[in-house]
Amino acid sequence: MSLLVMLEEAIRIEESVSRCYKIMSLIVPDDNLSRELNRLSLEEKDHANALKTGKNYVFKNPDLFGKETISDDEIRMGIRLVENLIDDLEQKRADLLGGLKRIRDLEKKFEIVHMTTAVEIKEPFLKRLFETLSKDDSDHRRRLEDIVLRYGTY
Repeated sequence: MSLLVMLEEAIRIEESVSRCYKIMSLIVPDDNLSRELNRLSLEEKDHANALKTGKNYVFKNPDLFGKETISDDEIRMGIRLVENLIDDLEQKRADLLGGLKRIRDLEKKFEIVHMTTAVEIKEPFLKRLFETLSKDDSDHRRRLEDIVLRYGTY
């Protein structure tokens, strides 16, 4: 998979994660949790937009970058896991607490992928982009852990 295709797939993941948070924000019984999940959805949209900027940068300067740092199988697995979660939530095969735990675990995986990618990229702009995505995913995971604890008490 080329770096451009990898970035396109990463954009797809971020957009799917955003959709997942949005779905959960609509089914959570608490207004505060709903707003928090909606904020997470918007932040994931921002990630997708940042990756689109990075993709344009790579497209204009492809010789500045090495090979991709994640396998085709890993990125497709991430897409599949998020899309399965969305489907399970929409079809009511997953409850909210189960969905929150699954998306928390995915955020942890994405945090590692983004950090690994940042380490491999030499170009400063994209390196900062992936470091920021990793930091944001870590923050999302921590926030989700808090949400899971709070939601489990309702």
